[in-house]
Order: sequence, then C-alpha cells, then structure tokens
Amino acid sequence: MRALAFLALFAAVALRAAESPAITAQPIPTPTHANAVGAAVTRSPDGVVWLTWLEQAGPATALRFATLDAATLTWSPAGTIASGANWVVNGSAMPALTVGTRGRATALWSVRQASEAQAANGVTSTPGAEPHAWIAQTTDGGRTWSAGAPLTRESRRVGFASLATLADGRVLAAWLDGRAAAPGRPVTQLFARVVGVNELDTLIDPSVSEGCPTSLAAFPDGSALLAYRGRTADEVRDIRAARFAGGGWQPPHPVFHDGWKIAGNPDNGPQIAVDGGRVAAAWYTATHEAPRVLLALSPDAGERFLSPLQLNAGPTTGRVAVSLLHDGAMLVTSVDDRGELRLRRVTPDFTVAGEVRLTTSETGRIKGAPQVALLRDFLGGKTPAQLVVALVRDTQPAVLQTLLVSIPEGELLEDERNCDCAAAEEALLGFSLRGVIVAVQPAASTVRVRHAALPGLFAAGEREFAVSTAIPLGADTNGRSFIGRIRRHGDGWQVFSLRVLPTVP
Repeated sequence: MRALAFLALFAAVALRAAESPAITAQPIPTPTHANAVGAAVTRSPDGVVWLTWLEQAGPATALRFATLDAATLTWSPAGTIASGANWVVNGSAMPALTVGTRGRATALWSVRQASEAQAANGVTSTPGAEPHAWIAQTTDGGRTWSAGAPLTRESRRVGFASLATLADGRVLAAWLDGRAAAPGRPVTQLFARVVGVNELDTLIDPSVSEGCPTSLAAFPDGSALLAYRGRTADEVRDIRAARFAGGGWQPPHPVFHDGWKIAGNPDNGPQIAVDGGRVAAAWYTATHEAPRVLLALSPDAGERFLSPLQLNAGPTTGRVAVSLLHDGAMLVTSVDDRGELRLRRVTPDFTVAGEVRLTTSETGRIKGAPQVALLRDFLGGKTPAQLVVALVRDTQPAVLQTLLVSIPEGELLEDERNCDCAAAEEALLGFSLRGVIVAVQPAASTVRVRHAALPGLFAAGEREFAVSTAIPLGADTNGRSFIGRIRRHGDGWQVFSLRVLPTVP
C-alpha cells in the first residue's frame, strides 16, 4: 500500500526547474519492497543500469541486484549476490558494484570480520568486530557469483571501499583502513589495490577522515581518479584527489582548499563523474558552520580543478551524487534539511540553473546517500538525457525506491543559445584535439595525426582517426597544424570537426 500511495503522490507532483522546458521525474517500480538499506546504481559499458541493495530478513542480510530494461523501464527479478549474518547494515554501509564487458562484474559489501584467532577456528564474522570489505565476482552477467572473499588479507579494518573497472578490464579498489590504529591513537589511512593481483596493498594517504565514503572513476586511457576527504594534523578535512596512472599512484592533491576544520568525523564524502578526460567533483563542506554543496570541474583528468560553484539554495545535509553529460552539463543531487532530494543542473558554460525537487518528505525522509547512474547521455539534437536515481526512505520498514529523471538537454541548450549565452552544440560534443596532420588516407576515410597528450584519453604521440564524410581532406594538408573535435566511433575514435590552420609566412 505504501508503494501505491507513493506512486499516486508522485504522479500528482509537478517537478519543474526555474527554466522551461522542465526536468521531470517518474517512479520506476522496484523489484522489492522488503527492508532495504544502502541502495546503489551503476551503468555498464554497454549501457545497462544495475541496481544493488542490502536486504534484511531477521539476523541475515543479503546483497541483491537487478538490471533495468531501458525500453520498458522495468527491473529484472531480483537476484542474490551473497548473504550472511553480522554484516554492517546502516545508511553509510553502501554496497558497491562495478561492471565491465562480456558479463563481468565485481560486487562489494561489508562484514564484521572475526579476529584472527576466531578465523583460525572457522568463525568468519562476529557482532561488534571491526568492519571488513568482502567481494564476489561474476563472469556471466550475474547468473552465478563466486564465493565471497576479503578484499584484502593485509588488514582487518576495512571500510568505505569503492570500485572501478579499468580500461583493460582489471578492477581497482580503494578504501579507508584502520590497520595503523592503536588504543588512544585513532588513525585512518587510505589504501588501494588491483583486485586479484598478487601484490601488496598500496598506501595512498597516511591520514584521512574516518567515516567518509570514497569515490573512484576510470578513464579511457587506463588511468583512474580517486576522491576522498583528507585530514591534516590540525583537523582540516578538505577533499583530495589521487590519480592512478601507468600502474602506480601519483601523490594526492587538494581538489579545493575549503579550510573546513572540525574535530569530529563527517559522514559526507565526495562524488566524482567522468566523461572522457573531464571530471566533475561534488562535495559537502561546512566551513564557518555554513553547510554548502560545492561543484568543481577538471578539464584534464583531475590534474587541476577550477574554482567551485555553490549549488544549494537553502539548508542542506549534503549526501551528494553527480553526473557529467557529454555536452559538459553537470547534474548534482543532494539532500536538504527536510530529507528531500534536490537536483541542480549546471550548464556547459558553468552557470547554475534552477533547482528541482525530486522527492517530498511526506512519504518518509531519505535515509543515507542516494545514488545516481546515467541511463542515457545527451547525443545531440533535441534528445534528452536520463538518470536513474536509487534511494531508501527512512520508514518502518525501510522502502527502496528508484526514479527516472529526464533532462530535456537538447531543448535546454536551444533555449540557452536563443539568449546568446551558450556555445553552439558542435563546440560542446566530443573532445577538443590539436595537432599536426601526418597523413591522409582518403580511400580509408582516415587521418593520422601527431598530437599532444589528452589527459584521460590518450598519451602524446601519433594516432589514426576515422574522418567524418563532412570533412574534406587532401594530401596537401599533410604537415599542416589543425584544431578539431573527436568522438567515440565504434571501437575507435572519429574526427567530426576539423579546421586546418593557416600557415604562417
């Protein structure tokens, strides 16, 4: 009955941003109405959205999953990844899932790990013990899953882990680790490892804020970016980022110097989203006791971030999620002080648009941090973008809900162009490329160019691209400098906009 009441209420609520046309939301019936905690969504490389959640039944907890049929907007019947007793079950104990190609996926959850002595006697978990991340994997699209195993065997205090599938198919994990803690000395560190590789864990940061989720995303060039909340000796807890590239980790650096000094442990972590080599980072801060949701953009795979924008229009509790569209627009959700979910769109030129209320508190406040996955990116013209949002209502029992949020991105861009405040669409889609034409192959409709590094996409060097038929190129362009834009094209890349630069006398 609660689910029916929610659907009726949602159908009666008009969700409209300050601008027109409107961003809208509609409920997607979920595959369960059981006592759920910690829902998460993620998108596979082939565009399928996966939903995972923890489901409680007496003393046992199960990690469940379903996939979304984008054509019918229906979830598949729920499947089970793993189940057991003494799992960590609360609003912050988010399961994690990363999906690769050819039916491969890795899932993660948290168990209260038994001591070494108990483990020697066959006990795997016990109430009151330290949390530890466990993982299971599938190679057949979720039909079967491997038995659960610890993420790492070097530590017994592992939490707030995140996963990402690298371009070569390997799975990268990062987590908060308490192995250096001692009585009266609460130290939390940040570690990472490639799952299934017989190597030692890598220490990323020796001092981080306890209790804040991490966020990990992979780039097409095989690298990845990790965002987390740091901690200095004088208790400043600002957001940091670290890059995994060339098989190793680069030193962490600040995303922005908020200067939030707090003796306690905030439970708000950052979230990042990537498109090519671009990164959107959203986070919560309360410097000078002024709660804010901030958003920063990096054009170079996290090497540097532009000064952030403040997104919340009123009181906020943070708990952010972020998506980055292919035209550069960013979509950020956060939870306000009423327990309602708000969405803010930031235009490709970094202008904050109107706020949209996605849920009301009449059917229960939001529990934990809602998660977002991009179901459909903006592809040009008047096509919309679509997000899937997963959240849990703080009711008895807790209710899992999913929403489809539609963003009329093409129409919004047209409106913005009509007011002469936005770039043309062809200047937004794809990624910019600058270099020298090495050779043109008209018969193969390809061009070979020498270019500088595109962080997150390619290292500097020579590369062959397909060429759009709209671009006439001849042998007389060999050796000429150019500027252009590239996009994904099948398994490779295509130049779809190119301008040969004039030679300097």
